[in-house]
Formats: sequence, structure tokens, C-alpha cells
Amino acid sequence: MMTRQRRTGIGFAGLAAVAALLAALTHFLLPANAGSSVILPISQVPLTVSSPVHPQVLIAMGNSESMDGTLSGAIMIGSGSLASGLTSLTGSSSPSTYAVPAGFTPPLQAADVLGNAPYTVTQSGNLADNGASRLNIAKAGIQAIIQAYMQNTDFALATYSTSGTSLYTTWVYYMSPAASGFAFTSTQSSGNRYVANPCLGYLTASSTVNSNCNAIAKSGLYTATAVSTSLYMQIGASSDDANINDVLYSGSQASIYINYGKVTPSTPYPPNYSLANYNSGTINISYASSVPSANQSTGPTNAGFVPYSPQVMYAQRGFGYGGSQSATNGNVLVTMTTAGTVPTTSSISTAVNKFVPYLAPETNSLQTSEIKAVAGQAPTAGLLAKAQSYLASVASSGSGCTPKQYVVLISDGLPTQDLNGASWPPLGSAAALGYGLTATFNADGSLGTTNDQALTDTIANLAKLKSAGINTYVIGLGAGVDPTVNPQAAATLQAMAIAGGTGSYYPASSPSALVSDLNNILISVQSGSLSTTAAAVNSTTLQNGSVEYQSNFTSSDTPYQDWTGNLIEKALNPATGVPTGAALWSAQSLLDTKASAGGWSSSRLIATWNPTLNNGSGGGAPFQWASLSTAQQGLLQPADTQGQNRLAYLRGNSALEQHNGGSFRNRSHILGDIVDSQPAYVGAPSAPYFSASYLTFKQAQVSRQPMLYGGANDGMLHAFNAATGAEQFAFVPNGVFANLQALSNPLYNQNHLFFVDGSPQIGDVQFADGTWHTLLVGGEAAGGKTVYAMDVSNPQSLTSESALASATLWEFSEADMGLGYSEPQIAPVTTGTGFAVFFGNGYNSPNNKAVLYALNPKTGQTVSKIDLCATVSNTTSANACNSSLPQGLSTVAIGNSDGLQGQAITQIYAGDLQGNLWAVDVGNADTTKWVVRLLFQARDASGNVQAITTAPLVTLHPNYPRLQGQIVMFGTGQLLTSTDLSSQQKQTVYGIWDKPGNTSVPARGNLQSQTLALVTAASSGLPQDVLTDTSNAIDWSKQFGWYDDLLVAGQRIVTAPQLLNGAFLATLNTPPAANSCNAGFTSMLLELNFQTGGAFIQPQLDVNGNGVINAKDVVNGSNPVGVGLGTGFSSAPTPIGPNKQNQIVKLITQSGGQQVSIIDPNSTPRRLTWWQLQ
Repeated sequence: MMTRQRRTGIGFAGLAAVAALLAALTHFLLPANAGSSVILPISQVPLTVSSPVHPQVLIAMGNSESMDGTLSGAIMIGSGSLASGLTSLTGSSSPSTYAVPAGFTPPLQAADVLGNAPYTVTQSGNLADNGASRLNIAKAGIQAIIQAYMQNTDFALATYSTSGTSLYTTWVYYMSPAASGFAFTSTQSSGNRYVANPCLGYLTASSTVNSNCNAIAKSGLYTATAVSTSLYMQIGASSDDANINDVLYSGSQASIYINYGKVTPSTPYPPNYSLANYNSGTINISYASSVPSANQSTGPTNAGFVPYSPQVMYAQRGFGYGGSQSATNGNVLVTMTTAGTVPTTSSISTAVNKFVPYLAPETNSLQTSEIKAVAGQAPTAGLLAKAQSYLASVASSGSGCTPKQYVVLISDGLPTQDLNGASWPPLGSAAALGYGLTATFNADGSLGTTNDQALTDTIANLAKLKSAGINTYVIGLGAGVDPTVNPQAAATLQAMAIAGGTGSYYPASSPSALVSDLNNILISVQSGSLSTTAAAVNSTTLQNGSVEYQSNFTSSDTPYQDWTGNLIEKALNPATGVPTGAALWSAQSLLDTKASAGGWSSSRLIATWNPTLNNGSGGGAPFQWASLSTAQQGLLQPADTQGQNRLAYLRGNSALEQHNGGSFRNRSHILGDIVDSQPAYVGAPSAPYFSASYLTFKQAQVSRQPMLYGGANDGMLHAFNAATGAEQFAFVPNGVFANLQALSNPLYNQNHLFFVDGSPQIGDVQFADGTWHTLLVGGEAAGGKTVYAMDVSNPQSLTSESALASATLWEFSEADMGLGYSEPQIAPVTTGTGFAVFFGNGYNSPNNKAVLYALNPKTGQTVSKIDLCATVSNTTSANACNSSLPQGLSTVAIGNSDGLQGQAITQIYAGDLQGNLWAVDVGNADTTKWVVRLLFQARDASGNVQAITTAPLVTLHPNYPRLQGQIVMFGTGQLLTSTDLSSQQKQTVYGIWDKPGNTSVPARGNLQSQTLALVTAASSGLPQDVLTDTSNAIDWSKQFGWYDDLLVAGQRIVTAPQLLNGAFLATLNTPPAANSCNAGFTSMLLELNFQTGGAFIQPQLDVNGNGVINAKDVVNGSNPVGVGLGTGFSSAPTPIGPNKQNQIVKLITQSGGQQVSIIDPNSTPRRLTWWQLQ
């Protein structure tokens, strides 16, 4: 039988254990929490766009023989399972066990206590691969991701089309040093390479090894005793090397043999052989002799490698497959499979089970159905041709909607066979260099020129898929396509991804990387340009000159398909409040200009917080290399010495980007994506304080420069001149330093992270020395675990980085802080500090607690820290909190029991992830006497926890002063993890009376229910759907408030509600149902009468769209409380006005960037004090 050599090609990364899938499916901010096992898998990718109909994903996996390679490329399949006459080789060429790499779970037999597992196990009478082969890792990764996403994604599976499959025995081979034969020794010399001597102790070895090694020892090539007694054999190279990754496939050869003597020809390269010879497969290298007698002639494989050293030793290892492959076609193993428009546990299991037989570990039986590593070449173009023809034939998954279609190409190497069947060495290999195979790439990473027809055909078919509306994601497996190991191969895959319309390829070079890459791809198919934050306005009164400021982001900007953000100013129509005309300025383009031509260094003012300054208490510092702490410098260069260059890149230096010849990620724009950070407009001071000192401060600052402050996921809080849009300064919190280096990584676009994603809050405060200041406080949301403060009283005076550093007052973090989802609030207090900054500990804190903090606004020192679950006064900790569920305190609200604005607050209210509504009495000047009360626990009708992730609203009881106390209103819902998108839990709006003297915790049954009803546009003839509500009276002598269950399963409140003229005002957002053709979320605006939680006695919404609110807006005899906003995720409303018709305009920004304006009457149902400080 003709012997063949098959190279493993290019290495692959593995898969995290499927049991740990939830942890692997979502990016976490590192380092992970060490003290808590209850982790909420918060997404590091925005979840506000999801696929409206199941996207169809064809996973196209190359199954060339190289896929049997391990992470480093060595083909170990079948190792340790040799016949009895060869068992001595388990100490050298065919080991029985391996050290299980981190993140990999052996598929058939687990590791022992030492962390070792067998390469091969017996299963149903067959030998089966239990090793960390690329094929095993890819199969497990595919199965895990299909299991995780089958409920909302349809999948198909394809491989190369192969035939003539045969089972072979494999041999590892070793090449002698270039100038000599092998040397056997028991002493290793520095600078030389050695492997374990396969013939060690052969005189007492198993029979076949004894016979073969005896022949080698007596060949005269070596000293006989050295062959038997030496521990090592000196070599020049091994087929297990990462740049060779090969084995010999054959039917029958000696177990150990050596080729030696004259090599004909001396090399496989020109002038002996040409590229045309390689194309046609006519290259052959022969040796004059072998001992014992065995094959002496070999040809190149898909990797192009042929050994031609003075001597070559072959030693038997295991088994493998070989066969022919179609150059023009692929094989769809599993057709497009869906779990149905309304997936169930059963339908998901049935769908996943169709893939399971093909994803089982490879066996040595030709009769088993699993995918086998068979193909001798990599006909990638043919596989892509099949992908296009197959997807063109696939119908929708039953919803009647046109699905988006994608190909996910998983390959451990490069194309090596063109559409005409010719073979080509992979670019970047020694063979490609030897035969003059080259490629050039354009500045944007696309393919320039090449004489590699296999690559040319592949690029062409990727472009055809893209033209058909099918984008292709490319995953490169292992070190061989890792940009740090083989930049030419990585550049080739990058060009393939660009041709496929996805911008960058995904390298999977670690055990968890494949699942992570697949997960990011599945999220990416739902990404797009959107805005999810409410607009800011320069005035709450509509008049000439009124403008709005809108932030947005895109996940795939041009020309580099990267994450970018923008903040724009638009004029408002003074009559209607509707934005009109083009943007007056764009912060994105202005910052690009400012950072260009060296402006990143000379024009931008950027500061940070250095925690080592001032004897370890910390201090503001210029964002310059010399001003950073040693730890911060280390975080900017964790694996290289590019820290200073990386800092320059973060400041806006584009000279170091790849398109300019550098190594850092290309950016279409300098300003990072603005996802959740709502811009804050700050003009002249306007707080409700009336002391002489404040009025003096107010007058002194009446003409100060209006500013906009907002965070972005470029690692910075940005301060923009509201009049011009120019960036005035920026601040990098110390809390985001751990991940800053990722922003320069060319792979960041596929591995998005949040940085300064929290919304800054502004307030005027009086310090202990009597001076007034305007304080900015902020956190990072999913980007970090700190809260920072800056003095922005006089922003126009911050004209140098040293001045900006001095204005940076403090940055706070503490052991119980989690991700900063609790936006800090500033309020006057009775304690000695006069004011305090209040916030919760956020989510995923190390100890999984709900903690309230109060800080000194000037120094950041702790005024009070309260573990709410541990100190609750009116129930037990066990009743209040469940340590087995994720916990954390959300944004707080502040209240004054007398409704007095500008006076010291008396209560703090906040919700948490476990549905607890907390009240903390903070009216006492002695913080040790602050009292924690559990006010309510949000549970749906079935008793399930309803998370509270937004700040509650607080105002006086509607019957105040006859009935004392405050009404605390809030909505429930969560949108933090990828699984939240498919949650169908019913959520609720509550109004809870904090009744003075009450010590009980009222239940749902102690509240008055109201019932919402949907009136569709089709049934009413109105332009949109509307909601009506009951107006059931509340018996305040027995009841503690009201509640409204939201109508639609999965509908929730995840944007901050507001209190406006007696209305509880909130947007309701609903992820798309599985059987919906709508593009993403749908949303509604809800307006409830705070007195009852029901409808108002007069119409409040212009539901017929005629610009007037009157009796014609009554629907079915009821005054509507909600109006449909159509398709798209909707932000919290921004109220402005009144307009010329004495109406309040509510401006709502939707995810597509469009804005909706809803009018309300500028009136209130009765004269009340509305007091809300949010």
C-alpha cells in the first residue's frame, strides 16, 4: 500500500467543560470573584438588539486529517492502544495518558487525581479518542453552543465531502540533526534537542520492539549498546513540532524503523521540484536504505512537509483515517434544524439530539457515524460553495419570516485545494516559502495579490456568500493560525473574514476560546447600530434655541467593522419638541480631528486616579506614563513592553494601528461606543437650596460654560463643551485599568468589554469648610467596581492635566463592591458632612451581598456602610435574602418624609436582584442609629422573585398630610445576561406605602390590584396599540398600595421610571417572541396614576395623533395609560416643555436612533408636592 504523510496542519484551542457553559458563554470582567460561587453571567455585549426570527447558522467544520492534532498539533489519536508486541512504546512514541489541559473535559473518561487521562479508551468494542484533539474540542464546543442557543437559533452542520475512507496506522517521525545522523546518549547538552529513546531497554522490551530495535542496533549506524542503554536520542526536529504537525499514515510498516543514506532529490523544492509539481501531487523524496526493511519514499501532505534530513526514524503511535475529498462540494450532515417557533424543553432536546451522533469522539470503526478527520487536503472553497447552494434552498423555520443566514467556518488551517482539485501549500509554511507561494494584503486587511489559487477561490466564494446576504464568520483553531505564532496564516484568515463580511477572524487558541468565540458570534448576528440611552436637553422649557443631545453606538462601523460611539446635538422644534434637521455637531468627528496630527498628546486633557499617591490614599494624576503607578503600568503591558505605546493609543494615537503598519487594533473613530451611559447636561447651578452662601455660589456661576458629561467604552468619562461639541477633558477611572489593554487588541471587536458604562450624576454640595461645589459622581456599570468624584464647578478653568488631576477628588472601592450598576446619588444629610453620596454595591460582589454606602462628597471617606440583609430590623436575614441566588443593591432613591426640597433627607429606598425593596431611615445625625427595614418583596403571582434593577420613585402619600408617609413606586425586570432575552416571566409595577410605624412586610395580597388591557390598533383604528387600566379604589385602612401586572410575558422595566405631574412614567420593553417577524424589541410607554396605579380621570395621552388631548382620546370608555412605540428598544423618556400648547413633550430615543415624541397635558390631577431627586 502506498504510504502517505499527513500533517496536522494548524493547531486548535479547546473547549471549557460543558458543565461550566454558563460561565463560559459570557465575558466576565476579570478577575473573577473569588469569594462567591453565585455569579450572574452579566453580558459584556449589549443585549438590546436580538434576532426577531430564528437566524439560520450553518456550522461548516473542516475535517481534514489535521483535526486529529492536539492543541500544539501532535496527532495522538489512538496513542497507548498498541498491540502487545508494541507496549514498550508507551514510554516514548505512544504514551497512554496525557495531562489534561486547563478548561478541557475529556469526553469519555475523566482525569485521575493527578490530572491525567487516557488518550484512548475502549467503548462498545471500539477504540475511541479521549484526548484533547482539535476534533474533540471542536465537537464539544459546537454541541455546547447548539445546546445553549437552539431555543432561538436554527443550526445545520456541514463538513468536507469525502469518500474512500480507510483506517490507517500512524507513526510519529523524528528527523536527525541537519549535518549528521541520530546520536544516542544519556546526557543532554545545552542547545541540542532530545526525545525519549524509543529503543531504550529493547533487549527486554515487547517482542516487536525488540526485533525492530535489534535491527537498528546492529545496522552499523550506531553503537549497539548506546541504542539499548541511552535514555535519549538527539534529533533536529519532530513531526510533533508545532511548525510540522505531521504523522505517517500507512497500512503496514515496521513498528520502529530508520530511513537513511542518499536522499533523492536532496530537497523537495526548486530546482528539484516546481510549484506545478506540488499542484499535481508528483513530489516524492526517497532514501537509499531503511532498517529494518520498510517504506523509503514519501510525498507532501496538505501541509506541504516532506522530511529530507540525513536520517528519519519512524515510531508507531496510534490510528487515523485517510480518504479523498471533493474539491467543489461539501457534505451537509445535519440539515437546518429548529426547536420550533415556541421552543419547549422537549423540542430543544429533540433538535440537539440530531447533532449528537456526529459530534461523538472519533473511533477506529468505519461503521460509526461520528465526524472523522479524513480529508487529505482542505478544499475550503468547495465547502463554501456547498454552504451557499444549501442555504439558498432552506426555507424559514415556520414563522413565515425571512431569516438572516450565516456561515460559521471552523478551520485548523488554510485552504490547500482549489476548485480544480490542485493542491497548494498553506501560506506561511516552509513549503509555501520554498515554492514561492506568496500573498499581499491591503491596508484594511483584505487580500491584495496572491499566486495561491486555493485562497483565491476561497475568497471568491466568501464574496459570493456576502453578495447573497450571507455573512461568514471565520474561526481559526490553534497556534498555527494564531497571529503571535504564524502572522501570515493569521493575515490570511483575516482577509477571509473581511471577504465574508465580518471584519475579523476569531482565533481560538485556548480551551475556553472556542465556546467564547462561538458565543460572541451568536450575539454578533443580532448586533447593529443603536442608541439605548435617553436624550439630554439644554432646557426643560421649549423655546427658540432648545436642543437635544443624543448618544449612540455601532458594533460594526466603517471601514474597520469596529465598536464606535457618537454624541450629537440636534435642534428641537419649539412648537412640538420634535428634533429637526441634521446634527448641529458631532462629538465623534470633532474628537477625530482633535486627536489627529499629534493632538492626542498636545491637545487632549486626560487624567486618571493613581491609588498610590498621597501615601496610599490616592490622588488624581495626568494620564501619562510617568504619572501612573507601577501596578497601572503593569496592567497596560501584561505580556509585552508596549505599555507606553498602548497609553498613546488610548489617548488617540492612530499611528500605531495596523493600517498604519502598527500592531494595535484599527479604529474607525477615536470615541468609543456609548451604550448605557446617559449624557448629563450641566449648565448654571439650579439646586433647590436657599442659603445665602448657595445663592452667592449660584450667582458666581450663572454664566459658566454648559457641559455634557458621559461615559464611553473606550475607558473614559468624556466632558464635552455643550455649545461646540468639542471634548474639553476626559477621565480614566482606575477601576477600568485591568481591561484597558484589551482595547488595543486586534481581536477586541469580537470580544467587546464594557468600561465607563455608568451614567454620571451631578449635584451641588457644600463642603465642611462652607464652600459650595458642583460635584460629578459616577460608576462603570458592567465595566468596573469603583465610584469616582470630580469637582466640575468651573470646567472652563481645567486647562491643563495637572489642573484636571487636582479636580479629581476621589475614587472609591471596597471589598463588598460589585459591578457598578447602582448609580450614585447626592443628597443633603443631617450628619456632620452636610451632604453624602449614596449608592449600592451593585452586582456580582465578592460576598454576594446587598450593601448600602454613604460617602463624604469631598474626601470619599465612608460615612456609613450597611449590609442590609445582616442588619434588617423588621424581619430575619434568612427571610430577606437567599445566599444561593445572585444578590446586589441597585440604584437608590432618596426621600424626605415631609416632602421638603433642599432639606436633609430622611429615607433611602432601593431594590435588589432578589426583589427586595429596602427602606433605610437616615434622618438621625448618628449613622449608627440608621435603621434598615424590608419594605416589600416583589413576587409574581406564582411566588417567583421579580428583580428590581432600576431606582424606585418616591413622593408623599396622595392623602398627605392626613395620611403620613411616602409612596415608593418601581417596576421589575432584568436585562443583564443572555438568558434574560428569552425570559418569559411576568413583571409588575408596584406602588408601596411606607406607612409610619408599620413593622410588618406587606405581601402582594395586601395591595390593590389593577388590571391592564391591550387594545390593538387593528381593533380600534388608532395609529398604534394602546393600554387601558382599571381604577379600583384603595382602602388605605387595610391596604398598603397597588400593583399592575404587565400584560406581555417577558415585558419588563429596565430603564429608569420617572414621576411627572402625578404619573408613574416608564417605558416597557419586550424582547421579540420566537414567532415574531418584528425587528428586535418592541416597546410601549406607560403612564399610571400614582394615587391608584390605575387610569387618570381625564385623558393623558394623545392616542389618535391629532396633537390635542381631549375626549377623542378615550378608548372603549377608558382613558388610556399606555401607547405603543413600535419596534425597537426604547430609552427612558426625557420630559421637556411646556410647548406652545401648554403640553409636556416626552422625547423617547429608540434603538435604531429614531426618536418618538409623546405629548401630555401640563397639568396634575390635584395640587400635590412632587419631590423626586434622581
